[in-house]
Amino acid sequence: MICFALLAHENEPALRQQIRNLRKYNPNAFIVLYNGGTDRNFGKEVCQSEHILYCPYSRPLRRGRTGRFFYDVMRWLEDIRIPYEYLVYTEYDVMFIHGGFESFLSNHMEDYDCLVEALKTETTPHKSNWTTALGMWKEWGLWQPFFQSNHFYGTFNPMQVYRHSLVKKMLARVNKPLFEQILAKTDVFALGEILYMTLAMQCGARCQEYPSKIRQCFRYRPNISLQEIQAASQKSEVMFAHPVKDDSVRAWISAL
Repeated sequence: MICFALLAHENEPALRQQIRNLRKYNPNAFIVLYNGGTDRNFGKEVCQSEHILYCPYSRPLRRGRTGRFFYDVMRWLEDIRIPYEYLVYTEYDVMFIHGGFESFLSNHMEDYDCLVEALKTETTPHKSNWTTALGMWKEWGLWQPFFQSNHFYGTFNPMQVYRHSLVKKMLARVNKPLFEQILAKTDVFALGEILYMTLAMQCGARCQEYPSKIRQCFRYRPNISLQEIQAASQKSEVMFAHPVKDDSVRAWISAL
């Protein structure tokens, strides 16, 4: 079973729209909402009416500094012992346009523990041109005692997939008191792009990358246009898109 860990912070109509989109194309999955906004009631009524879970470990997170959200969902699911097979890192601007994700994971994850957009290895500070890695290298004196390594790994945040068995190993590896101390101090942008991939690889994970044909509408920026999503809707291998932020694009997808 797939669990979508969904990070959102505002706009309940858009949240409801996305939840229904996830459920339409992934009917056997369940969803956990993490409220990263300052309104502590955000999403609670939507969760109740749409029958999805609300993570009680939710807390306000700064823009671009949302790295702990996936960790909080991971440990809450363990605390309440909810079974699942795959945990998916999902942001508010991901939407599906075709089904088949569950069967894709069953086939593509065979002999693998995690699935990401692309796997990066960072070993040399002055050779990096990746913003997130530069931030980590700048704070390496803070993070090195946690990772206990001379290098780290990274990927793109949305749609990271981890097997439950791997999640358990990752959580067991975390020095929780030290981790909380570091989180209170760190200013690494998009920390989740490094944190989970590095923990996974340190646990011996076998990592797979999404095939390029699936990533045709999957990027950091610019926003996915209406013309792009209409063209992608004719390609069954393009299952999801990111970033989907424009109301017209979201409405068109919802009408499929």
